[in-house]
Amino acid sequence: MPFQVPVFSIIDVKRQPELKTALLSGQLNAAQCPNCGRISYIAGPLLYHDPDKEFLAVYIPMQANIAEPERQKIIGELTNTLMNALPAEERKGYFFSPQQFFDMETLVRKILELDGITQEMIEASQKKIQLVEKLLNLQGDELAFGMAVNENQELLDREFFMILADAIERYKALGQENQVKALEALRERLMPLTEFGQRLLKQRKAVEALGPRPTREQVQQAILDGDLEEVEAIAIAVLPMLDYAFFQWLTERIEAASGEEKAQLEAKRDLIHNMLETIRKIEEQNRQAAIRVADELLKADDVEKAIQELAPLITEQVIEILATDLAIAQAQGADELAERIRQVLDALRKAAAQAVPPELTLLFQLLEADYPSGTKTLMEQHRELINDNFIALLDAFIQDAQENSTYDPKTRDELIRFLKNLRVQALLLRK
Repeated sequence: MPFQVPVFSIIDVKRQPELKTALLSGQLNAAQCPNCGRISYIAGPLLYHDPDKEFLAVYIPMQANIAEPERQKIIGELTNTLMNALPAEERKGYFFSPQQFFDMETLVRKILELDGITQEMIEASQKKIQLVEKLLNLQGDELAFGMAVNENQELLDREFFMILADAIERYKALGQENQVKALEALRERLMPLTEFGQRLLKQRKAVEALGPRPTREQVQQAILDGDLEEVEAIAIAVLPMLDYAFFQWLTERIEAASGEEKAQLEAKRDLIHNMLETIRKIEEQNRQAAIRVADELLKADDVEKAIQELAPLITEQVIEILATDLAIAQAQGADELAERIRQVLDALRKAAAQAVPPELTLLFQLLEADYPSGTKTLMEQHRELINDNFIALLDAFIQDAQENSTYDPKTRDELIRFLKNLRVQALLLRK
């Protein structure tokens, strides 16, 4: 059985910026296995429009093997659909000559280039991702590990540690504790060996010194005593305390100070102000995106279809907004609106329960079972699911593992061997 994947064929960055984010992060038209992290994509035509940059692109995957006349027809239909959805004044000449792309990587590279992210910057990030894998594999070899760290000091910067943090959170979400522990151990080992890691250690110590429940007076003293790096970490750790009273206190200290002390206090105040403003903007952007998604769901003629199409954008915040709107509608006696919101929430609950096909659930269980006895027992217990769809699903997993360069070679080979063994068991049982 195929993945239940919401498929988007048009992205208009101005109206749905969330879809651009989903595209660049590899989440658009994709379903991710919650067990092994495998991602399956729907390789269909896609029209991408960024009006601010007057950039219109069409992606038609080479593997779709579409003849030129049919390709031009698809491009025309997608372009007309986009133009019909826009006001007349937004229809420009470049609509009639969209740039064509035949692989997603090239399209993403072009989008990043328009955003000011150069090929050199992309290649540098890829080197850092590869370095994570290399250092993980060298954990047991003290000499080789030390040499790799010394040779790659210029790559072990803020972005490298952000890549590490993102990987840790991704594996946590997938429940892969062994990978999480390995990455966390790598991070701890690298901290004292790198310039940025030492900064992180200093910031961590500054926060730990406050204790689990610091008083306002302790926070104020820590702000006064710390340097800018320590103040940044402390401020993030005590966000609820950074209220009007805090800034009133800090302003009074600045007014009473002079010379270098005053300049340092002003720099700390500016740092905290800027940090809070950045957080506020991000939260507001997320909130507005969630409001737009909630509105789309409420206005949809076919709620189930809308949920499928908007699945990558439906977050907990969307649910919270709908729940809040329901409470307001009930309090105001807007019974019709309240009933509509209830229908959407019920549909979301139903979709969540049906999101994973039973064949896929079985495969996730098999990946965690012991081979051959454990896997054989599971297959026998779910014999009705061992069918052509299940074999096709296994084949898709095997093909993706063979082509996926994000696994280290040893892990990839072990996964492929395990999946092929499962396939043999399934074929024997099906007969």
